[in-house]
Amino acid sequence: MERVTATIDERTLAQIRRIAGPRGVSSFLATAAKERVARLELLGLLDELDAKYGAPSASVRTEVARDARRIFRASDPDDLGRLLRDEPNVHVRKV
Repeated sequence: MERVTATIDERTLAQIRRIAGPRGVSSFLATAAKERVARLELLGLLDELDAKYGAPSASVRTEVARDARRIFRASDPDDLGRLLRDEPNVHVRKV
């Protein structure tokens, strides 16, 4: 683990402290950084797939966005499993 210094505007820091508590700021920022890195890596992978196979059409993007909203609204793992198993409009595709 390495110690770093970061500059954060006062409003954002106040929000972080309110959420994480005064002693949880470091952990909050470490988690946020890990999530951001994972998102950027995923976006990079999607860019590679687009370059290799072509970007999806607008209709496919719309369908995927609709399916994702329905899937991620299911907070209970049993609901998610049911949704994926029983919902005819949710398609799992292999790449």
